[in-house]
Amino acid sequence: MDNSLKNIEKKDNLNKVTIKVKVENEGYHDIVIDWSDERFPYKDQQVINQLSTIIGIPVELIRLTWLVYAPNNHFHLRNIENKSFNPRFFEPVEPDEDDLDIMPYLFTRENCLGRLNDGDRFVLSSYLEPEGNCFDMSIWLYSLDCELYNENNCTENYCHYSNTRAFIDRKLSVATNTELHNILRARYAELPDIGDNALFEENYLQRRRIWRELDVKVFFWGQPCISRSRFNVRLGSPYSRTRG
Repeated sequence: MDNSLKNIEKKDNLNKVTIKVKVENEGYHDIVIDWSDERFPYKDQQVINQLSTIIGIPVELIRLTWLVYAPNNHFHLRNIENKSFNPRFFEPVEPDEDDLDIMPYLFTRENCLGRLNDGDRFVLSSYLEPEGNCFDMSIWLYSLDCELYNENNCTENYCHYSNTRAFIDRKLSVATNTELHNILRARYAELPDIGDNALFEENYLQRRRIWRELDVKVFFWGQPCISRSRFNVRLGSPYSRTRG
């Protein structure tokens, strides 16, 4: 190989990082981040698009994605194709005096330097979030070295049972079910309007009751081993493995 080709290959390697993402009970999937790819205004969109392919969900239904190394070392990935996207929330901000230990979370090459490395391995966790009359999906990628993940046992943040391909497919069937969304739209119309905090809470409790009646609550608040934590908030009682 001549020197010019070697230089091109070296430059290409410097611009690309490949991380590996595992779906429970499957092997690893490669995700390639190319910092030199000018097609994306935000480089994290590359990760979102590839996760869409791995999971099999339309990219516009992915709402939030977190890439987590540790409680104070994580990245928040943006999806410009989701209807909730607002670039205002992703502008650089001054560190909070109460959270000075938290590292910068915007997914930029500068912030990733020394933190995101070629070959890093992650496990994929997902759940559905209510969005109007339908559902979006949020995704969490936990480093295998992260204290929030255990390879053998479920933790507060990662459940081996609810992140298998079979369970993910069931979440997708809910997220893409237009008939279900129409039912929700009709049921929601019967609920009291949200005018203050008390009515908001009552409205939300009624929505959760509807989700339970339609047997879909399990898919967005229902991982059996999840409890309220800093990185993955779940509302409601624990989900029993005997359901669903």
